[in-house]
Amino acid sequence: MRENFTAEEWSALIQAPMQAVMGICLADRVDPVSFLQEVKSGIAIVAEEAQRTDVGGDLAPALLAGIAELDAADPLAGEQLMLKKQFELLGLIQTFKTSKEGRDYAIAHLQKVAALLDTKVTGLQAAEFKQWLLSVATKVAEAHREGGIMGIGSSRISDKENDMLRKMDEALGL
Repeated sequence: MRENFTAEEWSALIQAPMQAVMGICLADRVDPVSFLQEVKSGIAIVAEEAQRTDVGGDLAPALLAGIAELDAADPLAGEQLMLKKQFELLGLIQTFKTSKEGRDYAIAHLQKVAALLDTKVTGLQAAEFKQWLLSVATKVAEAHREGGIMGIGSSRISDKENDMLRKMDEALGL
């Protein structure tokens, strides 16, 4: 599957899950502790996905194998690697002047990925990958309850996260 893509295209696909994580993390204005917890959860969810062997389709498993390959080549492992990925994502987020700019960047990346998939793989392969990518974003959105006071009146996915998921869905052409 990887041979269907140039190195630059494959890199864009490899970055897609983290772009989805970033978009969801930037959806809400939350306190710094909650924001960092959401970033940490997002990184952990992508790492868990990379370990899965039951992901359907052809492209997502190939991509997950690519992510696992990159992780194995890194001299860091375990918690240190997770922390490195958190800092990398936070470093990227820090380059944006506003959270909206970061969200727009993530959406633009997902649009690029969708266009790439639509020209390089079958419709079924593209749809399976896009659905998987949206499921990762949904898991990140569900990772921390939003709103309420001490958990009372909070929701699994906030309105702003739902809005971001809808925009991701549109960007991916689902």
